[in-house]
Amino acid sequence: MEKGVATVATVADGLPPSFRTGNCRPEGRITPIFVLETTVRYMVSASVVVPARDEGARLEATLDSLSAQRFDGDLDLEVIVVASGTETIAAAREHAVVDRVLCDESGSRSDEFGDGPEKTALGPARARNRGAKQASGDVLCFTDADTVVPPTWVRDHCRHYRNATVVGVGGPLEPLEPGLRHRVCFRLLSDWWYRLSWPLGFVQQPGPNCSVRRTAFERVGGFDESLPFLEDTDLSLRLRREGEGIYDRECAVRTSVRRQEREGYGRLFLTYARGYLAYLLPGRSPPATYF
Repeated sequence: MEKGVATVATVADGLPPSFRTGNCRPEGRITPIFVLETTVRYMVSASVVVPARDEGARLEATLDSLSAQRFDGDLDLEVIVVASGTETIAAAREHAVVDRVLCDESGSRSDEFGDGPEKTALGPARARNRGAKQASGDVLCFTDADTVVPPTWVRDHCRHYRNATVVGVGGPLEPLEPGLRHRVCFRLLSDWWYRLSWPLGFVQQPGPNCSVRRTAFERVGGFDESLPFLEDTDLSLRLRREGEGIYDRECAVRTSVRRQEREGYGRLFLTYARGYLAYLLPGRSPPATYF
């Protein structure tokens, strides 16, 4: 991935002050200069965490896209699926690209109604945190089980972490299914909205297309499992305290439009708007019915 060229010069003792760049003939005698050029590769380890709840049919396409990732050999990649549902667990275990399957049969749904102090809301935050805890990568990439990523997705995310100040990366979403209405609405709501909001400080790394530096993720405590909704926005805003977030408009993924078709873009937009307001107001958080 990142390559640096290190030049090592060994100069014999007694090189006189009259030596000038490009002139290896100082007065009196020739002093040899031996130059060794070597390429230094900076290895990056990345882990992809995929939460999958009853997604057996769709998960295979997601994993196929991860198995098609292209990089230069200086990237160590692992894939972790946090799966619930018999069909989903089987699909994850059977796919060659998956390094580890974490079974989550208890699910967040039952935890939502629990009586214990660690009650968890309905949402993917719990599964993402569980996968991240088991991951070994320096960079944690997150996508969803109904999402297809391009062949350079991991590489495109990881290249931003050459800059030590970068702690998170997000990119746009595109519709997996065809249709002009979907393309236009996704461009407005899942691309241009991010382009406008990020410079204003309202950073949002979308869950199906985001990555974080592991050390920063651990410092902020990962995803907030009490949030059933906007857990990716919440993480992005907390990460701002740790460093820089990058919105890579060229690093798009394609994700399912089934929720948009089920609820409609207008209703979904109002749901998100109300959710943002509830999140931003002190002491408020979106209810579980928003997810």
